Amino acid sequence: MELRHLEQVVAVCRAGGFSGAARSLRISQPTLSRSIARLEAKLAIKLFDRSGGAAKPTPYGRFVAERAEALLSGATTLARDLEQLVHGETGRLRIGVGPVPRLAILPRLIQQMSERYPELRLETEQDRAQALLRGVEEGRYDVAFVTFEATEPFGDLIRVKVVEDDHVAVARPGHPALAEPRPLTARQLLRYPLASARIVPSFRRWAGEIGEAEQARLRAFVSDDFELIKQRVMASDLLTMGPRLIFQPELAQGRLIELPITWDTPYECWMLATAERWRSPVVKAAAEAAKAGLAG
Repeated sequence: MELRHLEQVVAVCRAGGFSGAARSLRISQPTLSRSIARLEAKLAIKLFDRSGGAAKPTPYGRFVAERAEALLSGATTLARDLEQLVHGETGRLRIGVGPVPRLAILPRLIQQMSERYPELRLETEQDRAQALLRGVEEGRYDVAFVTFEATEPFGDLIRVKVVEDDHVAVARPGHPALAEPRPLTARQLLRYPLASARIVPSFRRWAGEIGEAEQARLRAFVSDDFELIKQRVMASDLLTMGPRLIFQPELAQGRLIELPITWDTPYECWMLATAERWRSPVVKAAAEAAKAGLAG
């Protein structure tokens, strides 16, 4: 059994049929069907029940796919580690980020890694935390920077806390909310339309039951781009909230005004990697660079 056979079995299981699997593998469906059929004949077992255009894995097929996932991930990790060993600093580092790390961590991280490893290829991508962490597990990212609240289901990943900060609300100068007693409670905050990214569980616990009108105000403007959120807040009566470090430039310039809130769960950003990737000196250097960049 070759690695390509394992890739094909996994692809068919994920796609639920040979057509979708063939497209993902970039081969023709007849080629894929013949390859799986030859594998079944060689093993003298049936891996898939084929009916109605679908391909349902048999118990043997599920067993092979489950074992194949780990083997393929290991092969990918081995190839990356070998590339790192052969090429040293000319390898690559694939970084996944959420909206806050994209703005607060990534620019300085890239600068520091580029200065330390001039030949290192850097690839970055922004996505939702769950997708990023699955990508780390599956080998699509070497590291991911996400809020700690997203990390609980991924207990096998190595965790490094990069930063901790207070949550604040911010408004443009002259906003009516500036007349509210401070720190703002959830009820006070939700009297106003909000620009927001992802609403994390600790916010919902702080806010308690959210009425229909409050829910509408909470989602008055939704974006995963904090630069865009800040622009909208500075130009309108929207409020927004997040870790203080996101708003530091605008707060220092007086373009935004801080509104302390009673949400007492701190913001924490963590870098996560698999145990295999954590052995890479470049991955460890990324954690050090992220913390040093924020401290600077």
